[in-house]
Amino acid sequence: MLFLGTTFCSGKYALNPAATPAANITSLALGDGTYNHLYLSSDPSANTGSFDDDWTWDTKLNANFSNSLEAGNSGFSTRTTDYLVIRRRERGTVKWTTIFVKKIETIDDFLVHFTDTYARAEVEYEYCVSSFAGGMENSYDIRTVYSDFDGFYITDKDCLYGTVYDVDGCNTSRNMTTSTQELLNSRYLNVVSHSVLDCDSGSITGTFLKDDGGKVDNAAGLQYRNAFKNRLTSKKPLILKLGDGRIWLVRVTGAPTDSRGSHSDIRQLTFEWVEIGDVNDMQTLYETGLSDVEVRWW
Repeated sequence: MLFLGTTFCSGKYALNPAATPAANITSLALGDGTYNHLYLSSDPSANTGSFDDDWTWDTKLNANFSNSLEAGNSGFSTRTTDYLVIRRRERGTVKWTTIFVKKIETIDDFLVHFTDTYARAEVEYEYCVSSFAGGMENSYDIRTVYSDFDGFYITDKDCLYGTVYDVDGCNTSRNMTTSTQELLNSRYLNVVSHSVLDCDSGSITGTFLKDDGGKVDNAAGLQYRNAFKNRLTSKKPLILKLGDGRIWLVRVTGAPTDSRGSHSDIRQLTFEWVEIGDVNDMQTLYETGLSDVEVRWW
């Protein structure tokens, strides 16, 4: 009805039904029919002639009912993924370091729990999780993580020992090889270096104990120290890292000492070490048994 040039409903869409809020969809059921494909997308422009087995960011469900009720993208991911690869780099740098590789053969292989114990302190890292197929990277996801901790830690592929109690400054020396010569025609000594030796060595001390609600657990502390000393005397390469950001690939030299601290229940461990390689070089870590990442991923 028109009255003085206008309608009682005012606007163009006044007679349209009001928008109805919808709760989050948590389940979907099909019944009373025969179905050969189920497709659910957040893209309103999608139609029945535009979808196939390819997934996009808008795809929520895609099932072709081919001997399976699977509607997720795990089957598609398995068919298009040979390896799952985790890489790391310090934010602001260019080079990625491959720290984990896993061959994907079944859906269960995507269940990965990996702890990067080789990250140093006070550094912001970028981690990249990639899928590879036929030697080519086909998808990836990058996340940023800030690495920070106190005290010092000794680690390898199979262990992580450390303490935050009574850690000394970890004094170090930079090793180099030189000799001096007396020259007949000079009042000064001549210094000669015959090698490219350039590595650190040092010693470190910390109190190793186990506390139970603020009370020292002597039995657990004894077991922990013994396990740590066994690792130190294993004659294997280890990674030593401190809360101030320093990190080395080391071998323990000499005999670790276990001495009394300020109390009979407080025991301090001291050991000497020498740097044996570049902790950031994947070939070195592989050859010293600290990494399982093979040469093709370096």
